[in-house]
Amino acid sequence: MFKVQNDHALLQLFFGQEKVMHNISLEVQLDQIGKVDLEFTGVELSEEKDASGKYTQYKYNYKNKGIVEFSFILNCYDQFVRAYTDVVVHSERQFGKNNYFPAENGVVINITDLGKVEGLFAAYRHKDWWTRPHFDQDITTLPSRTQSLLWKNKNHYYYLLPVVGSIYKTDIAGDEQGICLTVSSHDGGRDKCQTPVFVLGKGNNPFELAKQTTSRLLELSGNTRTLDERRYPKRLDYLGWCSWDAFYHDVNEKGILNKLEELKAKQLPVKWVMIDDGWSQTADDRLVDFGPDATKFPNGFKKFIRKIKEDYGVKSAGVWHTLAGYWGGVHLNSSLANEMAPYLLKTNSEKLIPYPDKGKGFVFWEAWHSYLFDQGIDFLKVDSQSAINNFTMKQMSIGQASTESHKALEASVGINFDHCVINCMGMASENIWNRPISAVSRSSDDFVPDDENGFAEHALQNVYNSFYQGGIYWCDWDMFWSKHKDSKRHALLRALSGGPIYTSDPVGQTDDSILWPLIYKDGKIIRCEQQGLPTIDMLMSNPVEEKKPLKMWNTSNGIGLLGVFNVSQERVSGDVSPANIEGFNTKEYYVYDYFNRSVKVLHHDERIKTSLEKDHYSLYFVIPKDHVIKPLGLQDKYVSPATFTTQYVTSDKVVINLKEEGTFVFLAESGVKQVKMNGEEVSVKQLDASEPVYTVECFSTDNQTMVLEIQE
Repeated sequence: MFKVQNDHALLQLFFGQEKVMHNISLEVQLDQIGKVDLEFTGVELSEEKDASGKYTQYKYNYKNKGIVEFSFILNCYDQFVRAYTDVVVHSERQFGKNNYFPAENGVVINITDLGKVEGLFAAYRHKDWWTRPHFDQDITTLPSRTQSLLWKNKNHYYYLLPVVGSIYKTDIAGDEQGICLTVSSHDGGRDKCQTPVFVLGKGNNPFELAKQTTSRLLELSGNTRTLDERRYPKRLDYLGWCSWDAFYHDVNEKGILNKLEELKAKQLPVKWVMIDDGWSQTADDRLVDFGPDATKFPNGFKKFIRKIKEDYGVKSAGVWHTLAGYWGGVHLNSSLANEMAPYLLKTNSEKLIPYPDKGKGFVFWEAWHSYLFDQGIDFLKVDSQSAINNFTMKQMSIGQASTESHKALEASVGINFDHCVINCMGMASENIWNRPISAVSRSSDDFVPDDENGFAEHALQNVYNSFYQGGIYWCDWDMFWSKHKDSKRHALLRALSGGPIYTSDPVGQTDDSILWPLIYKDGKIIRCEQQGLPTIDMLMSNPVEEKKPLKMWNTSNGIGLLGVFNVSQERVSGDVSPANIEGFNTKEYYVYDYFNRSVKVLHHDERIKTSLEKDHYSLYFVIPKDHVIKPLGLQDKYVSPATFTTQYVTSDKVVINLKEEGTFVFLAESGVKQVKMNGEEVSVKQLDASEPVYTVECFSTDNQTMVLEIQE
């Protein structure tokens, strides 16, 4: 169990006999007098119980000459800790300026070290909107605006999540002495700081630890949900196309129709279209009207949307906007501003944005979204979400602005679009922890087609950011080009992501051969069962700088999928193992090399060496060796195991239903006696006499159910 000891003002956090946080000290900054020295006045201990279980509460009290009273509260449970501050500034001057907390860093919690750190992985905000991973055992190098911190200490993992409360938010950063947690309201003028600060969890498995610690944090605010409580939007279960990298701001009706003509000619079943930035009526980077730009969409949306659905097989149409309406908000001198005036906030910087209030803001969004729904729009992409603090800084607390903005937006999205929205440019913690119900969120900076070495950073961000936000959202790994030097590895990366898949190919630039391994004939994505995540042995390693392969894992139908990518600029070497797939505990496994069609049998912790040339990649299936016959699925699909369901199994037979016709692959260690398709015996091909890999051609007549019987 966690416990706290103190040497006067300095605190030490232990788990059992292991010191977890050394020399915790506290600071208060006031806007008139700067740093305030605190005097330790004692500690109060009590045994408590709540919905999360029994805990010991340590309440450490400090003061400063009648100006500040500070209580630092640590609730220590068996496997996790919740920390709070309760700070009051006494400064009621009748004839002078009062002391308040500054907008930023009003309370600072300093921690000298985190024990013997043997590995570390953090997610930090490198731009206002995006996070990326940081790896370094020296905690003093931790970047500012760090939003999650995982470290390994001997055989244990610890996971630290700073909290966004109803007013204040906490960030982590390294400093010369260790790390510090800074608590900020971002509006200032406050004389109370009563807020949760962080949640710290301990566990032996980092993936389970992340889920548990996330759940403990969500219990504090109740403003969002775990992934298990969210519903993946059915519309995004199909292949999509987005206008952004095809047209950028020059998106228009004619261009989209030309693109759809191409897709129709290629018989590629793109089922949703996203009309990205550039469609709106704007001036000076601000929104002036709810409708589309008449020069780009001369027929308006209703007729255009009807046409793309009726003529091109598009099932869903989406449009883009920002959390402020447009990048700079709503234009001050527009009729829209006059009409919506009661529901818009005029910021200190003369910007008009949808009011960060769940009631007022909802009226604005519902007016716009109901109009779009009437035009035939089915879903949204909402961008620039982490700019909310840039608009409301020094005017509204970050906790209030973000919570109310997301409630207002999502209430309207729920009513008009059945909660189908892609959240984007929103990886600040105030966004991640405050979306009530929406299920999909971008997990990387943009795919940039002209970035020569862009794949490495794109893959790195998506794989590692999914560890942080994958317990709350299905992660959107962004669009890509199917005709591009990195298209094949981008496609494999998306196949293993577990999220939406869509391209942004310009007219005439779609290579359908890149996309068919990702989808069924009707355009439905062949999705994995969860988020694509880094393997445990790569969780605290930088595959770019350490010249190791980036390894990510996922699961489908009882089979592990292991993607291995070279994201370095030279040849890399590493290993693959059944142990790379979490949750598997069989003694022996088949490890199937998807591209080379070869098999090895390995024990759970056994490893095989692998090497990859620059830009190369591999895909392995990890199959528990628990039967003499192991179906793998359709040969030409990356997530092959998802393409069948098992009907029943006997000691020497497997009977399965196929979801689609094609070449089916299976393993048979002792050979094959007979294979039947819908009761009729069919021929079987062994790919190599030295490998237990077999294929059978499966074709349906009259769209009948395809039942395959394989007997040893």
